[in-house]
Amino acid sequence: MPELPEVQTIINTLLKSGMLHHPITKINIYKRKLLKNSTPNTFINFLQGESFENIERKGKFFIFSLTHNKTLVVHLRMEGKLFYEKNHSTVQKTHLRVEFFFKNDFVLRYYDSRIFGTFHIYKNQEHLRANQLTKLGLDPLAKDFKGSYLKNQLIKSNKAIKTCLLDQTKVSGIGNIYADEILFLSGINPTKKANLLHDKDFDNIAKYSKQVLQKSIKFGGTTIATYLSSANHTGRFQNMLLVHTKEGSPCIRCHTKIVKIKLNGRGTYYCPNCQK
Repeated sequence: MPELPEVQTIINTLLKSGMLHHPITKINIYKRKLLKNSTPNTFINFLQGESFENIERKGKFFIFSLTHNKTLVVHLRMEGKLFYEKNHSTVQKTHLRVEFFFKNDFVLRYYDSRIFGTFHIYKNQEHLRANQLTKLGLDPLAKDFKGSYLKNQLIKSNKAIKTCLLDQTKVSGIGNIYADEILFLSGINPTKKANLLHDKDFDNIAKYSKQVLQKSIKFGGTTIATYLSSANHTGRFQNMLLVHTKEGSPCIRCHTKIVKIKLNGRGTYYCPNCQK
């Protein structure tokens, strides 16, 4: 699943592509189940003729601002991809689900093999009150994301700290890969209960959350399975992972072998010596 760095990388790629300010001339919808608060006809009539004016992010959600105070909110879920391509470029139609054609002869294509993605449309800033956005926790890259915020959110929880970091209502944007990396750098065992952490632990998690996520954005995100920021462009941060996917490899700090466990169904990697 694309996490915060991958979502931000895709946004950066789309913003640099020249996609903005071109009227949408046609929309093709091949899987209506992606549309969560509209019918295909309503969706098409709402967006056709408008232009994308900006793209922002909240957690893992894409927020596309359009002309006439309209908004499209998209979540890629497990396998979604957004590619801005020449209209007549070679198209892999197997997993093509939605197409936005523009007046400049380009097209924004949404691909999704699992069809778990979501598309919501809003007008007059209604998305700011939408449940899927209002329930999100603070973004780790936000100025106010500090140890004190994490302590306030998590100190009463008897759940494993990694589980808490994956709870999007507490922290928005961190997923499985980055939680492992953040907790390794923080020296915290992923199974440790959040209510047993100290102020310094929360401070370290906040510090390394920013550090890891910003570094991943710099290197275009992490490609372990299927993530692409655009057609044929993978991320590079997987080459810098310290523990995730490193089962059996020596810890870079103490040379103890990295172990892998299942934590709430998620593959979890850590150093049993460095992370207490």
